[in-house]
Amino acid sequence: MEEIAVTFKCVLFDLDNTLLQKKPTIVEKVFEFAHQYYPKLCVETIEKAYAASELWQGQQLKKENETGQRMNDEEYFRNVLSVYLSFLPANLPTELDNSEMITILSRNYGGSYTLIPNAIAVLEYLKRKDLILGIVSNNHTKIRQPLIDFRIDRYFDCIVLSEEVNLYKPDPKIMELACKKLKVPCKNSIYIGDHPFDVLCAHSANMSVAWFPPNRFFTVPKYIDVPEYTIHALTDLIGIL
Repeated sequence: MEEIAVTFKCVLFDLDNTLLQKKPTIVEKVFEFAHQYYPKLCVETIEKAYAASELWQGQQLKKENETGQRMNDEEYFRNVLSVYLSFLPANLPTELDNSEMITILSRNYGGSYTLIPNAIAVLEYLKRKDLILGIVSNNHTKIRQPLIDFRIDRYFDCIVLSEEVNLYKPDPKIMELACKKLKVPCKNSIYIGDHPFDVLCAHSANMSVAWFPPNRFFTVPKYIDVPEYTIHALTDLIGIL
């Protein structure tokens, strides 16, 4: 998309796959588990399944926002599992359709968070530019602890988490709430996120987007406008902001 002349005063970040990454990743955990039953399985297949499952989740959250009805967790993650299984051979071992896979897909498998490469350097750069920084994430309160542990919470003037405000992307109200707290117009803000529906959410709030896809199989559906920017590393923001 052709760049639009906008004076950005505020930068809002997603968390997972944008500033933080859980290790091992879901792709790594699913591959490790499924490879036991499919020795010829390649990581690329799981990367494709991950991209497809994230798209399903975005569509589901959009539907839930519109209807006001939340799917229960068990049904939700069974649906996510079915997306993954659709990328695997038809003769499925029963072990794949069990609680261990659900645990992996719901991200309840332990592990620890790491910072996305160059996160602190980029945050320092943005602060030197006198930009207001915030976080908007479909996440739980516990995610605040890694921010404290890595000492990056100090960079942000506002942290809006879906669990705490009962708003979920792609509902633009969660973006609007953050901008209201920061006293910055949405039109002068840019969102950095990894999900195709982050693009939809930001655009619905009259906000620009720098899309940061987790792997090459993520695409923005045709019914969502093209993001203003696509980045492949946080340091790409230095050329934009």
